[in-house]
Amino acid sequence: MIVGSITRRYAKALFEIAVEQGKVEAWSETLQSLKRAVESSEELRDVLVNPVYTKDQRRAIGTKLVTALKLELEPANLLYLLGDRNRLAYLGAIVESFGALADEKLGRLRARVTSAVALDTASAQAIADKLAHATRAQVIVERTVDPDLLGGVVAQVGSFTFDGSVRTQLEDLRATLKR
Repeated sequence: MIVGSITRRYAKALFEIAVEQGKVEAWSETLQSLKRAVESSEELRDVLVNPVYTKDQRRAIGTKLVTALKLELEPANLLYLLGDRNRLAYLGAIVESFGALADEKLGRLRARVTSAVALDTASAQAIADKLAHATRAQVIVERTVDPDLLGGVVAQVGSFTFDGSVRTQLEDLRATLKR
């Protein structure tokens, strides 16, 4: 079975329950916390995905995670189900699929904003506001740093890229001068 269809199926099932219970936003945040917790520890990832560990051992670790993160019943059951079916390796992709469904339901767009230096909160918010105005949607900014840009920013929202980087401006100038 293709990984994408597996992750979408689990994400969609949990998403439908979240919509019924009116907990889309809360579960989206909870699942992101779970994903960060798993990704932050190599040992935890190993226990959760390595078939050397028994189902009971994975469930015991899952129970500790559920308790530590104070997961509600349904997200906790997803964790247990994935563990029981040896599919915990798909957790990150499932969380991303759930997040995409939640963003669509809540009318949000995600923008990846890359700058030459780290943006402060005020600058990131100003960019988010301009992107929100341009797209007529709430925009959540994910910041990255690429020193090769030299200056300016590149904002990617869905399939659109707004490139205001010094690197691109210099490349455009070079191309114009070569003509």
